[in-house]
Amino acid sequence: MIKLSKRLNKIAELVDFGASVIDVGTDHGYVPNFLCENKISRDVIATDISKNSLEKSIELTRELGNEKEIRNILANGIVNEERDNIIIAGLGGIQIAEIIAKSIDIAKYSKKLILQPMQKTNILRRELNNMGFEIFDEEIIYEDERYFEIILAKFLNYKNEDLKEEDFYFSKKLIEKKDKIYLEYLKEKKDYLRSIIKSFDPNSQRSKKRNQELNSLLKKVEEAIDEISS
Repeated sequence: MIKLSKRLNKIAELVDFGASVIDVGTDHGYVPNFLCENKISRDVIATDISKNSLEKSIELTRELGNEKEIRNILANGIVNEERDNIIIAGLGGIQIAEIIAKSIDIAKYSKKLILQPMQKTNILRRELNNMGFEIFDEEIIYEDERYFEIILAKFLNYKNEDLKEEDFYFSKKLIEKKDKIYLEYLKEKKDYLRSIIKSFDPNSQRSKKRNQELNSLLKKVEEAIDEISS
């Protein structure tokens, strides 16, 4: 039986029962095989740009007897086949946004994008909005002394023009849910921003603008903390 990490287990939990799935950047193929083993999906495509990683996924698929349910494909991104759910996890936010943009028609068809960026979550949120996707929920996991944000999105062909750049730094959904893990994440963010602001040279013209931007961001973090804590 496959035992997933906390992060991968949450991603697998978010897959719709009976959905056709693609796991982009599957690495060892743990999630696709977990989905088959637990009868969540019987139609999974696992892709990876790395031949070595894909071979590990192929080996695990063969070992567990899931060759009929999982197709392992060497590919850079999403293959040209409609899928109910698209998983893109463990990549940078910019890279995830580029993968979606490159296969925009397939992404639009999907009922759910399950996205777990390792960094630049704000840029991914911004680009999803620019492409007309709605973030309808978010999750956050704490594992190995690190926070992992998971975005759930679907295409609505609507861009929210009212959002400012700093709005993309925050999860509206996690704030609304008063998520306690997100609260701890924001507290760490607040301390981090304060330390950067303190390090600036107050006499430097170059750092003045950045100082103002970070102070504005810090204020937003503090407001989000207050909202969750209330």
